[in-house]
Amino acid sequence: MSQQVAVVTGAAGGFGSAIARVLLDIGYQVAATDLNAERLAQLAERLGQPAGLHTFVMDVTQEASISEAARQIEQRLGATLTVLVNNAGVIERSFCLSERGLSGAARVLNVNLLGTFNCTAVFSRYMARLKYGRIINIASVAGIWGAAGGSAYAASKAGVISATESWGRELGPLNISVTAVAPGICKTEMLSQFVDPHMIGSPGEEKIVRSIVPVGRWGTPDDVAEVVGFLASCKTNYLNTTVIPLDGGMRVGTL
Repeated sequence: MSQQVAVVTGAAGGFGSAIARVLLDIGYQVAATDLNAERLAQLAERLGQPAGLHTFVMDVTQEASISEAARQIEQRLGATLTVLVNNAGVIERSFCLSERGLSGAARVLNVNLLGTFNCTAVFSRYMARLKYGRIINIASVAGIWGAAGGSAYAASKAGVISATESWGRELGPLNISVTAVAPGICKTEMLSQFVDPHMIGSPGEEKIVRSIVPVGRWGTPDDVAEVVGFLASCKTNYLNTTVIPLDGGMRVGTL
C-alpha cells in the first residue's frame, strides 16, 4: 500500500482523524483534507507527525478548490490515488417552522451532499485511469430513518446513500467500488445534536443508551474507522453499492 494514496475529506474532525489513523496503519499515503489549516496541523501533531500523512486545505463545496487540491496531491504523492473517503459533513438542527430553517438547510446540503458529489467527480477520474478504486461515503442512519429537527441532514445523507448506489453502477465496470457506512449515534462533537445535552454524562445516560442500543453504548470514531479500513483494503470488487448501517443494532433496540 506504500505507494497508494487515500484521500480523506473532513480529516480534522472526529471520524476523519480516526479514519486517517487506520489508513496510515494499513500502509496508505494519506492525503488529509479539511477547510481548516490550523485543525489539520493539530491532526498531524495528534497522530505523531507520521511520514505518510500529508495535509491539504480544501473546501468540498468549491470544485475549483478540490481540483487544486487534487493537483497538489498528484504533484506531491503521485497519481496512484486509489481511495476516497467522503467524510466531510456538518449538522445544523433546523425545524420546518423555524425562520432559520432554510438557511441552515442550504449549508448542510452544500457540504454533505454537494461536497460528496464534487469530490467524487474530481477524484474518481484518477481511479478511472488506473482501472481501480475504492470510494467510501460516510452517510448516516438518519439517511435511512429520517431525523426530527434534522430533515436537511437526513435528506443529505439519504442523497449520499442513493448516490452511492448510482455511482457503484456507473463506476463498477471500471473496477471502482463505491460503498457507504451509515453510523448510528456516535460519541463525537455532534452527539449533542442528536441527544439532549443534559443527558450526556448524567447518571441516567447508561440506562437510556442501553434502551436504545442493544450493545449498550454509543458508537465511536474508531468503530467507523475500522469499517472504513476494511472497505478500503478489501480486495474483492464484488462488494459494491453496499450501504452498511453501523448502529449497534439501534434500529431494533427498542422493539
